[in-house]
Amino acid sequence: MSVIFWYEFKRLICNRIFLALLLITALYSYMILNREIILGIAFTAPFSSWSFGSYLSGIMPLLMITLLFFITFMYSDHEKRVRQLTFAAPLDPVKLLLVKCTSIIAAFLVIALFVIVLALVFYIVLFGFTGFGNFIIPIVITVLPCLLFFLGAALLLGKVQYNFLYVLMIAALLLAFLPLPAFLDLYGGRFFGTYPLTLATGPDGETAFVLPASFILGRLFFCAAGLSTIYCGLSRQNQVHYLVL
Repeated sequence: MSVIFWYEFKRLICNRIFLALLLITALYSYMILNREIILGIAFTAPFSSWSFGSYLSGIMPLLMITLLFFITFMYSDHEKRVRQLTFAAPLDPVKLLLVKCTSIIAAFLVIALFVIVLALVFYIVLFGFTGFGNFIIPIVITVLPCLLFFLGAALLLGKVQYNFLYVLMIAALLLAFLPLPAFLDLYGGRFFGTYPLTLATGPDGETAFVLPASFILGRLFFCAAGLSTIYCGLSRQNQVHYLVL
């Protein structure tokens, strides 16, 4: 299975499309850092957890579109043409599909890690800031729910109709502009940009990074929904024997 994983992973990242997505993501990330984050979000420091969380939420729609684009490879015409070869292979269909999904997640994490490292370099060069331990929580609560939710939705809807994946891409983009409450704010953009204004500043003039229960429950809801739809999506594809390498 490890051989299949590395084959799928290399196929995703060693192509022009991946490089183009990486370049677009890098340029957009730098624009957010240089135009918005450098000023600080909600009167916090540019390198605060609030500002870093806002940065991640701003780039998340593009990252989700990238993830969904990777998933379209699973349902392409080329994959459909080779599925009969897959059926003939003496391998567990569920394990093969899990390996393919894992390779997609790994390719997505490469771009996500690149975005994070770009911000860290930005902080070091401009502010000499290296206290990156405070960024762990914003990374987890922003990236993980989005990844699980859209991966599950794509696996569940992709088999029903291939074009639904492109609808999901549009939804991923539009979701960033909806004025949603904290519980339903998947990307967290509105939350990171407004909630610090409701908190008191500390002795150092900074606002403590405190998450309300509604936002935490929302993160858990999206993670649970994502895991459930991932399970349903994998089960459904196994039942109809729709498996591609």
